[in-house]
Amino acid sequence: MIRGAALAVLIATPALAADPYEALKAMDGHWTVTAGSGRVEKVDNACSRTGLFFVCEVTVEGKPAALVVFRPKDREESKLAYRVQTLTAGADRLAPWKDLVIDGTTWTYSDSEHQPGRKTRTVITHSGPDYMHVQVEAEGKDDTWNPISSESFVRR
Repeated sequence: MIRGAALAVLIATPALAADPYEALKAMDGHWTVTAGSGRVEKVDNACSRTGLFFVCEVTVEGKPAALVVFRPKDREESKLAYRVQTLTAGADRLAPWKDLVIDGTTWTYSDSEHQPGRKTRTVITHSGPDYMHVQVEAEGKDDTWNPISSESFVRR
């Protein structure tokens, strides 16, 4: 089952808009997710702006999974920036807010430590409005990032 940052990365288009909410609207819709292991799941997002926040209710295989909350921050140079929080359907304890930076066709989520002393990030690369590749990476030596899992999202 999709977990953590993957729930928050269901984004379909890399539009860099003057309106910071515009790019997030592309998350709304229906997706087929294929993991690197070959596992396939259907993911549905019901997304909207609620005022200051933008939210997506995520359903996986017809079951409620999470509510993902986005709060725009000031731009970082020409990039869009957000704070992101995921509330799970199981009412799990909240993790710290994550940062999302949108830079063209690449969206990068800062993740918390995957294991003590080991940071991870989630990088989403877009190829048009209906496809994205999601890769979770672990920080290695010398500021390198090593892939640890991946998924492909296709709009259905």
